[in-house]
Amino acid sequence: MRSLAALAHTDPAFLRRWRFAAGAAALADMLAFALLHGAGVSLEFAQALAFAAALLAAISVLRGIRCAHRWATLCFVVALAYPLRAGVLSLFAAQWPPLVAIVPAALAGALTLLLGGTATGASTRRQDFAVAVPLAVVYLLVLRLVYLGQIELAPQEAYYWNYSQHLDIGYLDHPPLVAWLIAATFALGDGEFFVRLPAVLAWAVMLAFAVAYAQDMAGRGNALRCALLAATLPFFFGIGVMITPDAPLAAAWAAALFFLQRALLGERPLAWLGAGLAIGIGMLAKYSMVLVPASAFVFMLVDARSRRSLLSAWAWGGVLVALLVFSPVIVWNLQHDWASFAFQGSRRLAARAPQFSLPEFLASALLLLTPLGVLALWRWLRPQGGISSTFQVVPANDEPSLLAGRRRLFMQVFTLLPLLVFAVSSLRAETKFHWTGPIWLAILPVLAATMSRPGLGEGALDRWLARGWMPLLQALLLVYAYGLFYYPVWGLAGLRLHHTYLEMGWRDLRGQVQGIEEAVLRETGSRPAIVGLDKHNTADEMAFYDPRGDGARDTASRHLFFNENAVMYEFWFPRSAFAGRDLIAVSGWRGNLEDPRLPAMATRLGPVQVLIARKGGVAVATYYARVVYGYRPAPLPQ
Repeated sequence: MRSLAALAHTDPAFLRRWRFAAGAAALADMLAFALLHGAGVSLEFAQALAFAAALLAAISVLRGIRCAHRWATLCFVVALAYPLRAGVLSLFAAQWPPLVAIVPAALAGALTLLLGGTATGASTRRQDFAVAVPLAVVYLLVLRLVYLGQIELAPQEAYYWNYSQHLDIGYLDHPPLVAWLIAATFALGDGEFFVRLPAVLAWAVMLAFAVAYAQDMAGRGNALRCALLAATLPFFFGIGVMITPDAPLAAAWAAALFFLQRALLGERPLAWLGAGLAIGIGMLAKYSMVLVPASAFVFMLVDARSRRSLLSAWAWGGVLVALLVFSPVIVWNLQHDWASFAFQGSRRLAARAPQFSLPEFLASALLLLTPLGVLALWRWLRPQGGISSTFQVVPANDEPSLLAGRRRLFMQVFTLLPLLVFAVSSLRAETKFHWTGPIWLAILPVLAATMSRPGLGEGALDRWLARGWMPLLQALLLVYAYGLFYYPVWGLAGLRLHHTYLEMGWRDLRGQVQGIEEAVLRETGSRPAIVGLDKHNTADEMAFYDPRGDGARDTASRHLFFNENAVMYEFWFPRSAFAGRDLIAVSGWRGNLEDPRLPAMATRLGPVQVLIARKGGVAVATYYARVVYGYRPAPLPQ
């Protein structure tokens, strides 16, 4: 704390006062919670009222402070402390008595107040990045670790978990890396936390390489600000929350940028092997990684000094490393008639109904970069724009202006070329908002340069950007803490209106389906399988939340009954494997269970049953189930 205080230029008297305030808050928190819990107040309201008492205790200690800036900071730090403390309480209250769980929760809240107040509230500088950035990164990391095991898996996450339960060297719709990572961490323990743990680890790797890349391109000060952006901008934050192929893809993309700029700009031969390894790993995560080597090739064509690399043995060694790492996916496609390459390539572009999605593509930049980021990008790309004043960290034996120009060209090629590919694709095919996310890693140093002056220049827009970033990032921190973590677990003052994709009561729904399963077992003497009648979402959740723990082995999708895409379920569960078995069909739409095609594929059908999924005691979704006795995999009606 003394070192932190010195770094933040903290007034020693204020530091002592803030320490005392944090201690008083912790004691008031525990005492008030004990009294409220003893009075029979519900856990949700008891913890909220106890935190209010803790806040009053802290304010009473700090009441002599007259600095408006410090009071504003206190409010922000308090707002961050509350969701973290509540998450620690709900985490431990699941295993311990509430009166015991409140102790680590109160200490977590007090520590957040103590560190936040010392580092930012007491600082005499408005933007002390050397202190604020590490604390912000650590806060977001701890917040993830506290909450990730308490929030239900989204269907897409459950689908990738199902990948890991059917381990292979390739899959139809994605390469296998996400499955391998989940299998590795799931071996350490079960539950949502271990499914999502690879996302947190990949986020940390991405952050480290993004900082190293920014430091090479623009120096340590820029790297600190770049770390803050990589921790808080929507796409980069999101990949560390939900497990998808985008998490390892972003980590590999950042690593590839780091090694490629060292190979092409720093002319370090060994960096080519690191770039090849990163690109190969990225290709194991998602096929869009191919845009990185494509950008490298274009850069070598347009940058005269880099053309010699086209004949470099080290560069071709990097290509060989990438191909060797990616080779399992090539083998899988050879064994399956190039199914995955076709699914992500020709089949997507040859859609029966072309979809003009350029507006969605443009909107994705606003969402992923935020409007401030888009303005900073425009400022950099416009004539006379640039960040030459920021990019002056150069080797002693190189020409500063030449290297600054090559760095600018590097970022332009590695940003604009991949964006152009997605823009052209969006003219006739679907575009999802997160697809362009990793591309923005190349220009993070540009955005970071606008966070403090001197940045891009001295104009009104430059001053406005420098003033706007910190309030925006602080607002994003609060949105993440409350919207993505606190609300799904605790609700808001008793209000629980959960989204039908996230937090819709999957565990409760699967428990009700289990009751039907046990009834069929008692009736027929054999255990039925479960079938979700949508593309894969219902089957994914039914498999993961199977209370018997073997859902991945006997939970299929709609391909058993309908001629509709069910992605990997068609590979895992051929229709013939369920011949003669009893099935429980589950759907969010009653019409699926009353479809006239079903009777031809069963010896008899049970009645349609209504299932109300609940979360936190609140009804959040209605599903329907029907028993299909004696499944007959006859030719599917059209």
